[in-house]
Amino acid sequence: MGDGKIVAGFILNGGPFYNFAIDDIIRFVNLRKKLIKKYSLSYVPHIHVDSVIGWVWLMFRDYDFKKNPLKIDKEALQKIKEQTKRISKIKLADSWGIDFHKGIGGAPTPSGLFISNNSKDLFLLSKKLRRICKTHHLGGYWSSDDPSDITLETSRSASSALSALGSLLSLGKNGFRRLLKNQMECTIHLRKNVSKESPFISANDYALGFNTIIILKPKKLFGKENINWEDIKEIIEKDDSILDELNNSLKSFFKWCLDKDPLGCSFSNSFYQTKKGKVLSGLKYCIVSPNINKKEINKEILKLKKRYQEYVNEKSKK
Repeated sequence: MGDGKIVAGFILNGGPFYNFAIDDIIRFVNLRKKLIKKYSLSYVPHIHVDSVIGWVWLMFRDYDFKKNPLKIDKEALQKIKEQTKRISKIKLADSWGIDFHKGIGGAPTPSGLFISNNSKDLFLLSKKLRRICKTHHLGGYWSSDDPSDITLETSRSASSALSALGSLLSLGKNGFRRLLKNQMECTIHLRKNVSKESPFISANDYALGFNTIIILKPKKLFGKENINWEDIKEIIEKDDSILDELNNSLKSFFKWCLDKDPLGCSFSNSFYQTKKGKVLSGLKYCIVSPNINKKEINKEILKLKKRYQEYVNEKSKK
């Protein structure tokens, strides 16, 4: 902006699939005000929140966290409350997005929604009123309403949108709340129990969403309990050789499982970047099934530990 260039706007995190981080929307709004004043901007940069997953926490915006009628576990309740507080500030943004097929959207087919907090901004997207293209084939000249202003795909089936609407109407607020409650409680159960008598630990207990990153402990920490992410982070920041060993071992183990009996997770090549620019890999467990429960989580933890021991035994024989 200082050299005359235009900044169209800001795209903020609204709950991406790693730690479900939601940016401080208020601070970006205030930053925009300062920039407008400092550089005497003749326009207002747009603020869009990529909340295609994080939107679902809005279902708890008017939930009574004190009475807690759904009897959500204490730790899950606190995380849901904090995340709800963050996403509720989305009203201060200019626009935001929703995907009903991600996370716990409930829609069986891909469908999304773009929301503008200022109806006047939608005029900028209008094809007919802005006269950016002729829509004669859609008969828009008969009225001010034009299908091409409602959706980008005017000749496509409405099934995706209807599936989203059906989910909203059939589940309702408490339906979505119960789904999110279950996901968060099972996620916390996984994080707390995966490190017990195990070479693995959860690396993102602090995360407010239902995604868990599992990493290997350095060999010198095997058998030790009460090891946390900060302990391992301190080690890998100091010793690149240990970081490389963790990455190579975890990747080798995951590939071995793919050939034998796949785990219920995916592999993330870059979960954390050290100050030197090196990355740490991890196993990513993202709990999205409405049928998940703590019993199934226990089975997966047992499977993870068992498969790793089998992997180590097989490698030691070679």
